[in-house]
Amino acid sequence: MPRHWSETVDWIWASNWDESRDVARIVQFRRSFALESVPSECLIHVSADTRYRLYVNGRSVCFGPAKSHLGEWNYESVDIAPFCNVGRNTIAMRVLRYSAQFPGNMSLTRAILPGVIVHSDVVVRDPTQILINIARIIANEGKPEVGTNSSWRWKIDEAVRIGSKSAWDPNLGPVLLSINEDVDGSKQDLDWVQPNFDDGTWLPAVKATMKAPMLPILDQRRLAKRSIPLLPETPGRFLEIVKCDADTPSLQDWNHLIRHDQPLKIEAGRRVTAVFAAETYTTGFICLQMRQGAGAKIRIRCAECFEQPSATPNPFARIKTDRTDVSGALMGKDDYYICGRDTPSDVVVTYEPFWFRTFRYVELEIETRPSSPLEILQMTFHETHYPLEKTTQITKFPSVEESKLWDISINTLRNCMHETYEDCPFYEQNQFGMDSRLQILFTYQLSNDDRLARKCMQEFHSSRRSDGLVETHFPSPLPGVNIPYFSLYWIFMVYDHMMYFGDETLVRRYLGTIDGILDHFHQRIDDSNNLVGRMAWDAWPFVDWTQQWSDPGPDHDFRNLAVPPAYARTGCMTYSSLIYSLTLQRAAQLCEFVGRRDTASEYHQRAAQLNAAVMKHCFRGDFLVDGPDSPPEERSQHAQVFAVLCGALEGETARTVLRHALADSSFVRCSYAMSFYVFEAVRTAGLYDELRSTLLEPWRDMVRQNLSTWAESAAMPRSDCHAWSSVPIHDFVANVAGLTPATPGFKRIRLEPRRELWKEMSGSFAVGNGSIAMSWSPGEPVELVPSFDTDVEICDGSASTLYNVKKDTKLRFDI
Repeated sequence: MPRHWSETVDWIWASNWDESRDVARIVQFRRSFALESVPSECLIHVSADTRYRLYVNGRSVCFGPAKSHLGEWNYESVDIAPFCNVGRNTIAMRVLRYSAQFPGNMSLTRAILPGVIVHSDVVVRDPTQILINIARIIANEGKPEVGTNSSWRWKIDEAVRIGSKSAWDPNLGPVLLSINEDVDGSKQDLDWVQPNFDDGTWLPAVKATMKAPMLPILDQRRLAKRSIPLLPETPGRFLEIVKCDADTPSLQDWNHLIRHDQPLKIEAGRRVTAVFAAETYTTGFICLQMRQGAGAKIRIRCAECFEQPSATPNPFARIKTDRTDVSGALMGKDDYYICGRDTPSDVVVTYEPFWFRTFRYVELEIETRPSSPLEILQMTFHETHYPLEKTTQITKFPSVEESKLWDISINTLRNCMHETYEDCPFYEQNQFGMDSRLQILFTYQLSNDDRLARKCMQEFHSSRRSDGLVETHFPSPLPGVNIPYFSLYWIFMVYDHMMYFGDETLVRRYLGTIDGILDHFHQRIDDSNNLVGRMAWDAWPFVDWTQQWSDPGPDHDFRNLAVPPAYARTGCMTYSSLIYSLTLQRAAQLCEFVGRRDTASEYHQRAAQLNAAVMKHCFRGDFLVDGPDSPPEERSQHAQVFAVLCGALEGETARTVLRHALADSSFVRCSYAMSFYVFEAVRTAGLYDELRSTLLEPWRDMVRQNLSTWAESAAMPRSDCHAWSSVPIHDFVANVAGLTPATPGFKRIRLEPRRELWKEMSGSFAVGNGSIAMSWSPGEPVELVPSFDTDVEICDGSASTLYNVKKDTKLRFDI
C-alpha cells in the first residue's frame, strides 16, 4: 500500500512549550540549506497549526494553511525554485499558534499539540544510491532537503502579544477573532528571514506528536491537499486622508504620503492623528514603513465607519448614518506598535500585522518621544480575497442606481470570501450555514468556480453531530450553540449545487447526512398538532434579526433573540414547520435525481402533512400567525413567505396574503437576508413585476447612506458587510435576466427575461460549467448564445416554448 508523505515526515515544534497563559503566540522557524545549482522546480508541501507565513530567502511565498478541520487539515504545495539561489538559502516560517486552552479566533480549528510540517519532493533516480548520504544525492540533483526535523531552529517572537484586552473596545461586542497585536519593536528580530541572519542562539526543534511505537495512533491532523487556490495579495493604496488633527503634517502632506510615497516627518515630542480612507470597504494586510522614531508609540485602528453616540451600551444597538460622514466616532479595533529604541536611524522598519484587517477607514495615531522624530515612508495595504473569476458580466444597466446595486453586491460578496465563506470579515469570519447557502448561490450566478462551495459543503458534512444535525458554524475550535434550522439551509446548498452543476456523485455523498438532519426534525413532530415542536434545551431557535424579536428576556439569554414569542410559550412556531416542509421537498428532488424514488415519495408525503397542519392550526383566514396559540398581532412576513414557498399557500390566496404582509407594517419584517426568500415567494406567487420596486427599497436606502458593502440587518446594524445581503445579484440574474436552471446541471435552461423592467440589457452569464451571452434592446428581439449544447425553455407568462440550441449558435426570439 502506498504511504502518504506525511507518514514519513515529523511534525515539529518548540521545546518546553506552554500555552496556558496566552490566547496565541507567534513562533519563528528557520532552516538553511546549500545549493550547487538552482533546480528548475522544487515542490514542497507545508502546513502548520495554527497559521503560517512561509518565506524563502526573505521573500514571502505563501500564507496558510487554508482553514479547515482536523479531519481534513490542509497543506499547501508550492514551488520554491524561483526563490532559490546558488549557495546558501534559507526557508523560514512565521507561525501563529492559537492556544487549545482559549477560545480565541473562533474560525480556526487547532489540535491539542501545535506543530509545523514541511516535506520536499526529492526524486532519487538511481535506487541503488538510497543508502548513500542523502544530502549529497540532493546536492547532485540540485534539490534542497528541507523536511522538518531537529535541524530546524526556532525562537518565540517575544515582540508580539495577541488579543490584548487593551486593544479591544467592549462596545464592539464579544471578542470573536483575537487577532489584534501589541508589538514592542525593541524585541523584534529584524531580517530574521534572510539567509545571512545568525540563528546560533536559536534552539533545535523537537518532534510534536502523540504517536508511539506499537500503538495504533494517528497524527492529530489528517493532512489533505488544499482544494482552493492561494489567495492573492494585491497592492492597494488609500484613496485620501479624511481627517488630521494638526497643521503639521498637513492634510496635503498626508495625501502626498499615500499617493506618491513622499516621506512624512513627525517631529519629536508630538502626538498626531490622521484618518485614511480606502476607495471601498475591503480586506487586506496593512503595511507601515518607517525609520528613526526610537520609542515612538503607534496605534492603528481599522474601522468600518464613523458612528454617532448611542444611548445604550448594547453593542448591537449602533447608530450609523451616512458612511462618508466623518463627524462621529471611529469605532474599530486597535493594533499597537512601539518603535525599537536601539534600531539604527537609517534602517527601514516595516510593520505588518500577521492577520489581514478589514476596513474602510484606518486611523493612525503617532506619539513621538521628546528627542526622536519619526519618518513615515509608506502606508499601504495588500488586498486579499478569494480569487473568484467572474463569468457573469453585465455591460448595460438601465440606470446608475441599478449599476450601483450590482457593484456593491459583488464587493460585499468578495469581502466575505477568503478560505471559507464568512458571515462578516470585521467581527467574526465564521462560516455559517444560513449565510453560506446564499453566498454560494450568488457565487454560482457569477462564476463557474464551485471550489469554495464544495469545500464549504464538505466541511459542514464533516461536522455532523450525534443528534443528526451539522454544526451551525464550522470550522471552529469548539462546538457552538446550535441553530437547528441552519442544518436545513445546508440541505439547500446541496440542492443548489445539483441544479447548477448536476453532480450526482456529490449528491449521493451527502444523502446520509441529509436523512439524519430531516430525521432530527421528524422526531420533534408534536403528536397533538402534527407541527414541529421544541428543539433541544441547548439549541438557539434563531429565525431572523428583527426589531420585534430583539428582547433577550429577563435572564438576558441571547438564545431568546431573533425568535418569535410563540416559541417561548409552546415550542411551536409556524416557521419551523414551513421551512422543514420546504426542505423535505428539496430533499425529495435530490432523491429523485439519484433514483431514490421511495424516499422521495416519503418526503413529499411528510411535507404535505406539515402543510395541512400549518393551515389547520396557524391560518386565520387572512394570514398565518407565528404559532398555533398566537393572537392575531403575532404575525410575521416570514410565516407568509415560507407558506408560499412550500406550497401551503397557493394561487389567489397566496397573492392576497403576500400583498397584505408586505404592505402592512404590523407584520414583523424580513431582514435583508430573509428578503431573498421574499423575492422568491413573490415570484412564485406571480407578484414579482408588481412588487420589485418596493422590495429593492432597503438597498436603495443603503446606497443613499453611501455604503460600499451591504449591512447585516436594519434591525441589528452591527456589521457593515454581510454577504447574505447581496440579494441583488440573485435578483438581476434570476429575476430580471430571468435565467435559472429548469433541470439539474442546466440540462435545460429556463429563461424569462423581464424587458419591461430593463429596456436594454447586454451581458454574459455563468450557467453551471458554461455560459450564455444575452442581450436585448427596444424594438429588437432577445438574443442569446450558449457556450454548450442545451435546451432553452422560453417562458412568457403562463406559456412556454422549448428550443434546442447548439453551442455558439445565436437564438433570437420575441417576448
